[in-house]
Amino acid sequence: MMKRMTMMALVMVSLAACGGPKGKDNPVTGTQPDGTPKWVHRGSGAFDTDSGAKALFGVGIASGIRDEAMARKASDNRARGEIALLRKTYVSSMMKDYQRATTSGDYQASSEEQDIVNVQKTMSEASISGIEIRDHWWNPQSGAVYALAVLDLTNVLEKVEQAKELQPRTKAHVRANADRAFRDLNREMRLLRRSGK
Repeated sequence: MMKRMTMMALVMVSLAACGGPKGKDNPVTGTQPDGTPKWVHRGSGAFDTDSGAKALFGVGIASGIRDEAMARKASDNRARGEIALLRKTYVSSMMKDYQRATTSGDYQASSEEQDIVNVQKTMSEASISGIEIRDHWWNPQSGAVYALAVLDLTNVLEKVEQAKELQPRTKAHVRANADRAFRDLNREMRLLRRSGK
């Protein structure tokens, strides 16, 4: 029995070591020298996860709420709201040249507008069930509660592929432009953070 438990512990340690950077160096779960989680300082944005998957990270903050459960719920909702804003920007970036490309062919404007609406609807529905609250942090000085929400874009894009209401050419466009839109969003968020907005 003891030998079996020791073997299981070794397997778990080995698996943990394979999951990417851990401890204070991890960009999501890591900590600053003062002990604050890195995600608190980094804020919302488009980042790669430890596994290399692309994800949207939303940071929500609630302050001035004495009831701990209410403060936590408010920070969770604000983190989800951040994801919703990021998703909207991501979809807009992904589809921004779709209209130009389709209307230059034999596609009608009403058809391509409907395709864009369907992509937004599909990604929105997939996001609702896909957003996970991953962490919380209480600021000991201010009493503010921070929440970290994460939306793995792999699952969202899979839902787009499976959506029956989307045209094959629309799915092809989403596939071809998902990475570019992610990079654009990442760059845009970095510029906003540098400008302090």
